[in-house]
Amino acid sequence: MENTLVKDEKHGGRFVALKDFGDKTVIVDGKNPSEVLEKAINKGYQNPVILFVPVRDMVQIY
Repeated sequence: MENTLVKDEKHGGRFVALKDFGDKTVIVDGKNPSEVLEKAINKGYQNPVILFVPVRDMVQIY
């Protein structure tokens, strides 16, 4: 399993869309995953990878 990281703090606390698992370029970001998916599809990316970028030093409980 490959580690997928977004190290840019401006995306902290937001959902982002990546081109694919091999390319960690952020296409779009947004407040919810459906908004991000819609924006990515509108830009021409049919199968983007959507993930949540936590705020730095924030505890995540799943």
